[in-house]
This record gives sequence, structure tokens and C-alpha cells, in this order.
Amino acid sequence: MEYGRILADLSPCGLDCSRCAMHDNGDIARLSKNLLGALTGFEKMAEKIGDRFPAMNSYPAFTDILNFFGKAGCKGCRAGGSQLPFCAAKNCFKEKGVDFCYQCGEYPCTRNQYPPNLEARWREYNDRMKEVGVEEFYREQKGRPRY
Repeated sequence: MEYGRILADLSPCGLDCSRCAMHDNGDIARLSKNLLGALTGFEKMAEKIGDRFPAMNSYPAFTDILNFFGKAGCKGCRAGGSQLPFCAAKNCFKEKGVDFCYQCGEYPCTRNQYPPNLEARWREYNDRMKEVGVEEFYREQKGRPRY
């Protein structure tokens, strides 16, 4: 695996930006746009079959969600796209001259103000990268759910 590709996908904290619902070039945005395209005109059919398939009565809300995902605009944490105010890693990695938090001599630090569940993942991911290396971690996490 090319290290540059890994850096393009993984944020400094270890989360996979490319699989984030807000990433503009991620699978969720791409698949949402494709699905919207494939469903062009289906709103008429949804109205006609709503009495037999009650889920179709929620079709307008479904398309609103697909539109939201399809218009994702985040370029990723390394490109300054992170909207998370509690994340220091999005800038700290540049200051410290590292690719990932675990590579910093101060890891684990208290600069990030992650909620407990995200802090646990941050530590798990960085500890795993330290244990098996970035490339192996990347391969492992690609098969795991993002959320």
C-alpha cells in the first residue's frame, strides 16, 4: 500500500476520513449521488405505491438525506476540513511534524477534548498503529465499519 494513499485517507488521529459521511470524495457522498441519479423520477412511483408500501411515504425524507450526504464538502482533516472544535490533532500533527498522534513524544496528550467514545477510539487506533504499523492498521480498519 502506498503511504501517500494512506495519509490521504487517514486523519492524524487515525479515523478514516475517506469513509466519513461528510467527506466530499468519500464512498458515502459518491454512492448517495449515484443512488439519487438512479432514482431520478422515482418520486412519482413512490407516491403511487405508498398505500401498498408504507415506507414509500417517507421517500421525500429519504431523498433529503441522500442530498445531504451527496453534498458533503469536507476535504479531510489533513486538508483543514475538520469541523470538530474539540479536535487538536487536525493542527497539532503539523506543529509536531508527525503523521499520526502516536508518533509524537507527548502521545497520549490532553490537547484533544474528545468525547469519551471518540477518545477511546483515538487511543485504540493510535495504539494499534504503534503496535502493527500504519500500513497494517490501514488494511485492518478498511474492513471495519466507520461508525
